[in-house]
Amino acid sequence: MSLEETGPTALGPAVATSIAMAAASGVQGSQVVICTDGLANVGLGSFDEAKTDDDFAAIEKFYTTLGEFAKDKGLTINIISIIGDECNLDSLTKLAEMTGGEVERVNPVELTNNFANILSQPIIASNVVAKVKLHQGMTFRNENPDHIDEDGALMTREIGNVTAETEITFEYTMKKISQLVKMEDFDLTKVKDLPF
Repeated sequence: MSLEETGPTALGPAVATSIAMAAASGVQGSQVVICTDGLANVGLGSFDEAKTDDDFAAIEKFYTTLGEFAKDKGLTINIISIIGDECNLDSLTKLAEMTGGEVERVNPVELTNNFANILSQPIIASNVVAKVKLHQGMTFRNENPDHIDEDGALMTREIGNVTAETEITFEYTMKKISQLVKMEDFDLTKVKDLPF
């Protein structure tokens, strides 16, 4: 109860240090929990010091690099933000997404329960990659083109760490008739269904 907050939030350095310490342990499946009530406003990754689009791009790159490093080391990054306080969750959320972590906005009164819930899910696999292959008559929809091969039939998504509750979703649809007719090895007149 004697702790008092002041203005500065050196979130970038704290995140970098935490990820480095967890990575140094050498234990894949380790978790970092970032609990913040404010905007990163001092040090590396500070949004207050960003004045131009290039500044913001450099900050985004900083957090993306941290996420990539954490994912490579088999770490999960979870984010807990306090409801009602200003926190740039857009950039921080990428850390959780890249590593299979969770993002929660909580009431300070429920903070203990949220910590317990996040840490109660054991990591069952690290560096997970999911691959989904579609029939040649199908195509992915609303998916990142970087995740799809040249033929458009194989999607590869790097998930990072997973728990028993990890889920991924994707969308697919049948190719347009105009595309199917042009395919040399696909006879549309003989197709009764398109298996998945």
